[in-house]
Amino acid sequence: MAHLITLLKTEYLKRKKTYWTPVWIIAGIMGGVILLGLIASWTHKVDVQVNMMDLSMFFEDMGKGMYVNAMGTMMLVVFAFSISLLINAPTSLSKEKQLGCDLFYRCQPINIWLNTAGKYIMHVLSGVLGVIVVGFIVTFILTIASAKAMGGFYLGAALSGMFVAVVLYFKVCLVFGSLFFLFSAIFKNSAIVKGLITMALIDFVFYLIEQIFRNTIDLPSIYQLLTSLLGDVNLNDPPGLGKMIWDVKFLISILFAGLCYTGGSLIYKYQRTEA
Repeated sequence: MAHLITLLKTEYLKRKKTYWTPVWIIAGIMGGVILLGLIASWTHKVDVQVNMMDLSMFFEDMGKGMYVNAMGTMMLVVFAFSISLLINAPTSLSKEKQLGCDLFYRCQPINIWLNTAGKYIMHVLSGVLGVIVVGFIVTFILTIASAKAMGGFYLGAALSGMFVAVVLYFKVCLVFGSLFFLFSAIFKNSAIVKGLITMALIDFVFYLIEQIFRNTIDLPSIYQLLTSLLGDVNLNDPPGLGKMIWDVKFLISILFAGLCYTGGSLIYKYQRTEA
């Protein structure tokens, strides 16, 4: 356990700026919104409108409106952390090789599976904790604003909407983060570009096979299959938290993540190391 904690700290120190970038982006946006709201309040100008509660007007139940509004606002948080995931995960297992220090890290007296576990946790899953922490802050800001804008303190509804977004981001990590982790073991440089091109070529081969057999064979689209594992998050018909979790696609996502992690670790373990 002590070795794993050390590995996590090492990975954090190597990419500390990347982990904090989405936090500062969201803080800047929220700070700007709050500042505009304060200016509008101080100047008492009716033509200045800063209202984060607009979605609530479409619902008779104000609690449901707050639920949807919190979920919609959290999509910004999910997007910002997804960008960080897009930067970190594709270089999880290839960064040291790019920097020429792969041999040094492999010579450390640490089990290779523990090493890859530390990288996977920090580069793929650690963002979930960031989304939760930032989500609580954003949710409390929205809830306090709702006390004035909507005439009610809908904390429970806001938290429920927040956790739906957290589960969505967790699925993004399991599906695409794990896939990028696998790419990082296969490709040394530009892993995400090469990986996506490879998937596109496979999809194109599937398409040619379907055309050759005059669509009597129905082959799946890899991109559609991966995206479908995230579930359907429609703000017009918002899903419940239970529906997001108790879903067979969630289980498939976990199994897919396990396969990607195992495959990536095995490739990383047996690939040749350049001195």
